[in-house]
Amino acid sequence: MSSLSEMIITSDGSGLMFSAAAWDPQTGTQLATYKNGTSLGYNTTNILADSYLIGADATKPRLYFWPLNKQTPVENMRFVAPGTVTALTCSPDGLFIAAAVGEKLCIWQTSTGVLLAVVSRHYQTVTSLKFTSDGSTLISGGDDGLVFVWSVSSVVSRTENNTGTRQAASLYSFSDHSLAVKDLFIGRFGIQARLVTVSLDCTAKIYDLDSGTLLLSLVFGVPLTSASMDLRESYLFVGCTTGEIFQFNLHSPPRGREHHVNQTEEALTFKGHIKAVTCLSVSTDCTSLLSGSADGFVNIWHIPSRQILRTIPHKGPVTAAFFTRAVNNFFTNDLRPKLVLHSLQRNADADSENDVIEVVNSCREQDLLNAETFFNSNDVPSDGSDAYAELQKAQDEIKALKATNAQLYKYGVKLLMK
Repeated sequence: MSSLSEMIITSDGSGLMFSAAAWDPQTGTQLATYKNGTSLGYNTTNILADSYLIGADATKPRLYFWPLNKQTPVENMRFVAPGTVTALTCSPDGLFIAAAVGEKLCIWQTSTGVLLAVVSRHYQTVTSLKFTSDGSTLISGGDDGLVFVWSVSSVVSRTENNTGTRQAASLYSFSDHSLAVKDLFIGRFGIQARLVTVSLDCTAKIYDLDSGTLLLSLVFGVPLTSASMDLRESYLFVGCTTGEIFQFNLHSPPRGREHHVNQTEEALTFKGHIKAVTCLSVSTDCTSLLSGSADGFVNIWHIPSRQILRTIPHKGPVTAAFFTRAVNNFFTNDLRPKLVLHSLQRNADADSENDVIEVVNSCREQDLLNAETFFNSNDVPSDGSDAYAELQKAQDEIKALKATNAQLYKYGVKLLMK
């Protein structure tokens, strides 16, 4: 097992040397390559369940799944999308894969390959997709300037509306941007996280996902193309079309909801790229900033000094660059995936929701904590086992609590009657 705690994943628009690659952030050494003779599109490279690297072909309606320890993608399965994918993401647990095909969103269940839902609410191409850290919510942003917040459970259930068609309603829809949304960043804490959106209209907006409230709108003097925050969410980093990266301090936010940033006084500037910054990522120790640009370079910056520690050149525009955990599957010869892959359906069937895997409990609720019922139904010997003793102990405590609650209830009734 390597001593690395984090690795860097990158991809570029040429596909000449590799489709994607893994790098050591400390030395800039290439650790692994993932090849298929094709380039991957912007915002389409992800790690799936700490087991696979997934990406979407930049020009063809096809997805690729590479085991983290192999150069070649998974074969003998069909990973075909309904069209060319413009944005791709997966839930943190790997249960769902979401892809944007033009203005439509497609969501698959990874373990069965079932296309659970196709949602169309955007009017133009979707450019960015992100799941919250708990996987319960999906956020989409597009060229139409719209941002939608979706409940995954509502989308995949696809309840019928009054017209008899299946169309999920979004939790929130934001139309605060006047031009294309180019990137999204979601903090931790699931649905209670903060959402950052950046747009070509020169603004970065910060929302509270729980309430759907716009907390802050920062106006910069240049079109913005990428965004990220550190783990503590103390600083906001935004990349722009000119190649500059601005760092904004969130410890002392402005009093007003809209604020015009004085880039010479309020924002610290990282200068090193000469073309648009396409992706940003911050290391878990909050000391390193990773940036990829259309100029074909990936830079690793030291945040306190804003100096470039090392540069990783690529053969084409950088389409992905992010930090990821250095899990065992990167270095092992025997991959141990957390889930089983299945060929992806290209079209949603009318009865596809019946194929979703469900966990069904065969016991009655009143028997769940009954030691005798549990061990008899699971063919486990009940005499002398520690688990049996612990379960019986828990059952006795529940009985005692019920008796105490009953006494408290009677006492409360007596007081009220007096």
